[in-house]
Amino acid sequence: MVDYFKSEKINTAVTAIRSRSGEIMYLIEGLEKAILIDTCVGIKEFRNFVENLTRKPITVLITHGHMDHAMGASEFEDVYMNSLDRDVYFNHRNLERRKEYVTSCIGKQEEWMHNAMNFVPETEPLFKELKDGAIFDLGREHVEVYSLGGHTKGTMVMLLPEERILITGDACNNATFLFDEYSLSVEEYRENLICIEKKLEGRFDRCFMMHHDMEASKDLLKNVIEVCDTIMDGKADDMEFNFMGNINYVAKRATPQFIREDGGEGNIVYNKKKVMKMV
Repeated sequence: MVDYFKSEKINTAVTAIRSRSGEIMYLIEGLEKAILIDTCVGIKEFRNFVENLTRKPITVLITHGHMDHAMGASEFEDVYMNSLDRDVYFNHRNLERRKEYVTSCIGKQEEWMHNAMNFVPETEPLFKELKDGAIFDLGREHVEVYSLGGHTKGTMVMLLPEERILITGDACNNATFLFDEYSLSVEEYRENLICIEKKLEGRFDRCFMMHHDMEASKDLLKNVIEVCDTIMDGKADDMEFNFMGNINYVAKRATPQFIREDGGEGNIVYNKKKVMKMV
């Protein structure tokens, strides 16, 4: 056993699952079924860990195709992901890249990392299409799915209406990455944020993210829209951020843990070539 995961009850219906590399997954249980949101980097023990938390049949919803969210998907039978992120998934599934990612997050190599049997292999899951507006009935609990493209084109968020919780994942958080080949421009992202904020207005009281701090205020979407405005107005702090040898910029000056120095909430790491959408 790698002992890579720990669980934390949010309430009777929702359990957070934390990984040693810093990701947070969510298990939502109704009377009849369960939904698992994301599957981490592809650690082999993950399915057994989840099945020890619930005996209900599990449907997996993948928020987006990045390696730290989708690589355990092939361990499950009933898996949904938006097809706009299909290329993201296939470009991120390389086992050696995943090992490097885990090592960088933990800060050292450990003996178990040398054994490929501890990782989910590079397989192709049979993804079902995760559509904007989809609703999953778990029995007295529902999960509603909405598109919020930006971090990737196919990034999705999940609303738990009975719990008044919005799981924003990497779509909107304290360090939304908008700089790689799969991300949208800041302008496009802002348009999508405004759309989802209006669509879900008054329907949630809590926001849950998938890295760093788990919970944010219900004003997270609004706060990140304001960060978009700051970038587009040319008033960002533009703190340099080196990610795998590429220089990008943090819009609001923050600590290494992405705690804003001005006390605000929400932030964006962006590429200056991807501020305005292409005409």
